[in-house]
Order: sequence, then structure tokens, then C-alpha cells
Amino acid sequence: MEIEGTSREKVLKLIRPQREWRWEIAAYLYLAGMGAGAYIIGSFLIWLGYSLTPSKSLVLFGVSLTLTHAALLWGPILVAIGAPFLILDLGKKHKFFTACLNPRTSWVARGFIILSAFIVLGLVILAVSVLSPEISGSPSVIRFVLEVLSVLFAFATAIYTGVLLKSMRYTPIWNTPLLPTLFLASALSTGSMVVVLSVMSYGLFASSGDSLLPLIHGVIRVEQILILIEGFILAVYLWAVYRKGDQGKGSVHLLLFGDLKWLFWGGIVASGFFFPIILESLYSQLPGYPMLLVLTGLFLLCGGFFLRSGVIAAGIKEQFPMHRFIETTISLAFPQKKM
Repeated sequence: MEIEGTSREKVLKLIRPQREWRWEIAAYLYLAGMGAGAYIIGSFLIWLGYSLTPSKSLVLFGVSLTLTHAALLWGPILVAIGAPFLILDLGKKHKFFTACLNPRTSWVARGFIILSAFIVLGLVILAVSVLSPEISGSPSVIRFVLEVLSVLFAFATAIYTGVLLKSMRYTPIWNTPLLPTLFLASALSTGSMVVVLSVMSYGLFASSGDSLLPLIHGVIRVEQILILIEGFILAVYLWAVYRKGDQGKGSVHLLLFGDLKWLFWGGIVASGFFFPIILESLYSQLPGYPMLLVLTGLFLLCGGFFLRSGVIAAGIKEQFPMHRFIETTISLAFPQKKM
């Protein structure tokens, strides 16, 4: 029995989940996706004519700053904060810029270009909205083109967070086109909640909370739809991964019933889907209790991080032929006893 247990432990080591990518990559994927999603939602709200009124201005070092749309456009800051986490996890940090010089073959290099373009364009638009009191008016052609480009790069950033993992060909739970779709849906849902919380904070700061309620309620309805879409994509994603073979089944089993089951059911399902839906239903009946919306936001944002953490932690690499031969040999040499 001791020999059999030892042998099977060796087999499990051959198929254990990867440990190279950990929480740093999850933090990077999370902040990049959430920041891009918040910028997309905020930009569309501005294009639809929504305005945070009355405007609140500050004078800093003699410069007048208009914060009317700052709460909708600060997503690039989150992306800029998340980018260093990728650098910290590359191992040889001094080779980071070398890895970014080959966009023809490296998704790290392509991601560096996408994120850099989005951060620069997004911060330019944010600066214009803060420095120009007429941002809510008709923009110039150049500014409108920059806005459209920034939104396109925001979409590319949100999708890239999934494409980076998908480029790892020998990990079935990552190597699927559904993963970028799932991360995009999660980016939009968490980003919409960032916008809601930002607008609420702006309302308290500007003492205009009541005038912002229609905007908040409108974004919440969009966010509820996004949560349902994300949940559907997650279910289809897990089913598709399960059908990929032994490593795909192992990853799904690890999430649903294995060592990661508490992360999946508690962190992803309960925190990311169940509690937000319940709390937002309560808020619709009790709009005088904004703390319900704050709790909703905290749960939803935590669920977005747990989603990426779970997907990374459940990554099981495909076995090479020699690994399969060793596993088969051990199984034949030490068969399980029938009870």
C-alpha cells in the first residue's frame, strides 16, 4: 500500500497544475481588463450625452481642473498600475524590454504595444477632459478620432488579457478562443461597476448625488445584463474545456470539486455572480440604501479577480508521450485494489 501510494503521488506530480504564473499575473490581467472595461463604458456614456452635473472644479497650482468626466475616464490609470505586475513575474526583469522588441512572434511584445497605446491615448483624453471645461460640447475632429482610437485600444487591451493566456498552446484551459471572450465580458462587467462606484464617489464629492441617480441606475441595468452574459460564457467555457481531454477534465474537476473548489464556488460564483445579483435586487427595492450598491461593487470586483486567479491556478499542461507511458506503466504495476 505504501508503494502504491508513493507511485501514484509521482503520477500526480506529472499532471499537477502549473506554478510558474501566480497571483502577479492574475493582478495584471484583472487591473488591465477592469481598467479597459471602465474606459469603454465611460466613453460610450459620454458619447450618448451623459454628463456629471453640476461640474466641480478645482484650482491646483493656478490651473483650473474640471472633474465633470474624470470619474468616467480614469480606466487607463488602472491599466498603468497593473502593467508592472507582468514585469515582476517575468523572472529576468532586465530582459523585459528585449521581449518587447519582437512583436512578430511574441504576444508579450504585442501586448506591450497595445497597452502602451491605450495608456497614452487614454491619459491624453483624460487630461483633455480635466483641463478643458468644454469636453461635453462638440469635440474637434482630431479629438474625436483620438477618442475612437482609444476605445478601440481599450477593447484590444481587454481581449489581450485572454489572448496572452491563449497563446500558451499546451494548457487546454487557456488555449481556447472562449477565454478572450470570457475575459472581455468580465472586463466590461467589472468596468461598469467601477464606473458606478466612481460616479457615486463623484456625487458625494460634488454634493449632487440625486442628480446622478438616473445615470447610476442606467449603468446598473447594463451591468446586470453583462453579468448574465458573463455567467453564460463561463458555463460554455468550462464545458468546452472539459471536452478537450484529460488535462481539460482535470482543470475543470480541480475548479469544481478539487483543491480550487472554494475559490470557484465561493470566490467566482458566489462573489462574482450570486451576491451581486441578490444585492442589486435588494437595492432596486431599497434605493435609499446606497451601501447595498457599495457591497455589490466590492463582491463583483473581488469576483473578477478570483475568476482570473482560478483560471490561472487550474492550468494543467498537456502530458508528453513519455509522461503518458510512465503513468500507464505505474497503473499497470500497481493497480488499485477493489473494495
